[in-house]
This record gives sequence, structure tokens and C-alpha cells, in this order.
Amino acid sequence: MQIQKKNLKSEFEGLVGKLENMILTGVFQPRERLIELNLAKALNVSRFWIRDALKILETKGIVTVIPYKGAVVTDLDEDVIQEIFEVRVALETLATRLACNHVRPTDISVLKRMVGHVEDSYTRRDFETMITANSNFHDYIFKLAKNQTLLQMINQLRARCHILRHTSWSSQRIVTEILEEHRQFVAALEKRDLQALERLARDHITHAKDFYLFQLQTRKALIGNASRKRKKTGEVHS
Repeated sequence: MQIQKKNLKSEFEGLVGKLENMILTGVFQPRERLIELNLAKALNVSRFWIRDALKILETKGIVTVIPYKGAVVTDLDEDVIQEIFEVRVALETLATRLACNHVRPTDISVLKRMVGHVEDSYTRRDFETMITANSNFHDYIFKLAKNQTLLQMINQLRARCHILRHTSWSSQRIVTEILEEHRQFVAALEKRDLQALERLARDHITHAKDFYLFQLQTRKALIGNASRKRKKTGEVHS
């Protein structure tokens, strides 16, 4: 009986992780409805498990449960994005500084291989693998900080910003900058160049934020123009 309970717990945790990964890798887009019955059929689990898994993802800020409507993938407005990134810059700068105290030559070799993996994935246009490889690269650096509380806080904020990942990788200019900065990260860690690491920690995540906010503001402007045109057309017809 104890073994069965452990297996059920492990299976449920695996379900939560799978749903989270599907959202983080873009299988489900921001504001998209997550229909319990469809997910239960697709993942071959009970609807109650799906409901409980979505509640856990809601606590992580990845899913929003709307009363009488169900769950949707969380979207973020401009103010929230700005707030999150202010905190992320501070935390990730601290993490890279702490990583300098623990980095070894073997870590540098691993990071160089990871950089190559991200670049190879992008060349193949294997975006799901690329996003995972990019996350693994930064995870490795943050783990070098040897601070579990800091790592947990960073990962929670990164998860909330999942909607920015895919937009930033759609820009060739930003991708070129990101890939180059990966190499600079490794070089700065190898030299223990704190000034360079602080700059990179700030600039690296700002690309995605600025590009997403630009797209968001552009979309709002287009919607506003369309609305004004409809009103104007209505006035002419009346």
C-alpha cells in the first residue's frame, strides 16, 4: 500500500511537470484555455488530476483559474513585467557573482559545450530543444551560486516570464545577441570578471523584455487605430 501511494505521488508530480513544460515550451500560448476534459483525454489521466495539477500551476503564476470559465495560460501586463524584471536583474546579478566563488575549469568546459548545444539547436531550427538547452545553460550557472533559496526564487520568476521566451527567439537580431552573450558569460566566469557578469546579467534578460513590450505596445496601438476607424465609419454611416 505504501509503495502504491509513492507511485501515485510520483505520477502526479510527473503530470504537473509535463503540463508546466508544455506551457513553458509554447505548446499552449498565453490566454489559451486549458480545457480539463481535453487534457485528461490527451494525457490519459483523470479530470480530477488535471484540475489539481492546474491549481498547483496557478500557485506558480503560470496558470490563471477564472471562476465559472476555467483555466487559461497566464498573460502579463506591462507593469507586472517591469516589476518582475527589476527583481530578476537583482537576483541573477547576485547569482552570477556568487557563481564566481565556485566555478572550476571543469565547469567552464561544461558551459562551453552547453553554449554549442544552444547554437546547434538554433541552426537546426529545433526551437523546443533550443529553449530547453538555453534554460539548462543558465540553470548550470545559477546552481554554481550554491544557494538553493536564490535558485528557487529565480526559477519562479523565470517561469512567470515564459510568455517572453518565444517572442525573443523570433527576432534574428536578438538571437544573435543572446548567442554572443552566452559566450561572453563563459569568458567572464573564467576570468572572474564581476563587472562584465553584472552587465551581462542585466542586458541578457532585458532583450526579451524590451522586445515583448514593444510588440505589446504595437498590438495595442493597432487595436486602438482599428477601434477609432470603426467609430469613424459608424459616424459617417449614421
